[in-house]
Amino acid sequence: MKQLFIIFLTTIFTFIFADAQNADNVKYTVCHKASEKIKIDGYFDESAWEKTEWIDDFEDIRGGGFPEYKTQVKMLWDDDFLYLAIKFEDPHICAFITENEKQIYLDNAFELFIDPDGDAHDYYEFEINAAGATWDLQMDKPYSRGGNFNSNWTIDNIRKAIFLNGTLNNPTDIDSFWTIELAMPFAALDEYSDGKHPDNETKWRLNFLRVQWNFDIVDGKYVKKTDDKGKSLRSDLWVWSPQKQVNMHIPERWGIVEFKKESLNKKLTNN
Repeated sequence: MKQLFIIFLTTIFTFIFADAQNADNVKYTVCHKASEKIKIDGYFDESAWEKTEWIDDFEDIRGGGFPEYKTQVKMLWDDDFLYLAIKFEDPHICAFITENEKQIYLDNAFELFIDPDGDAHDYYEFEINAAGATWDLQMDKPYSRGGNFNSNWTIDNIRKAIFLNGTLNNPTDIDSFWTIELAMPFAALDEYSDGKHPDNETKWRLNFLRVQWNFDIVDGKYVKKTDDKGKSLRSDLWVWSPQKQVNMHIPERWGIVEFKKESLNKKLTNN
């Protein structure tokens, strides 16, 4: 009887633990190893990219709603870099911040969050807009837990390229999409990964955010929409793994990326 009771308790605790792990329903994806050298040019035309699936489309940050404009991401890796291919549907491509290390999120922008050991502390944030301006920073812990950011940290040797299928800051036409291609060096992330680069079946916590402001066109220029008091309306925030609230700094709700050494050998029919 005692042994049966212990088995019963073990089963109950197993289900409770599993429910706690899945309570936030975070996204999961596999990142395959690149089968060839990736040229960072913004075009995604290598066969390795063509064989790689897009991860799930972005949702509203709170979950439960898909935006009007699609946002897509693919990932690959090799011994030195994490590669990202990002595509944004956007009828009005605009970016006004042209200097690095500024608050890029005040423009339409893409943000990448990386927590290598998944402890919800000591993580990285990277932002980039359609003009190619970037901001990189470290967080010791989330703001809600007294965290502070370090903007003096720099991602050495990052490679980036942007392609615009349209024109930048031109309200007189309708654009189609823009892309970002990134090669994030693992060496730049050594401080918070204990110098351990991904290997087969390594799992990291990542999330991606698209910041999308709403604009009016006034006198031939993009102007952010405002409320009755003239204050800019809040931007739309679209993510891969929903945060359940308007706060990206909840690392427990970021998605899980599992690195796999095997590369994809044939083109996907549903890509």
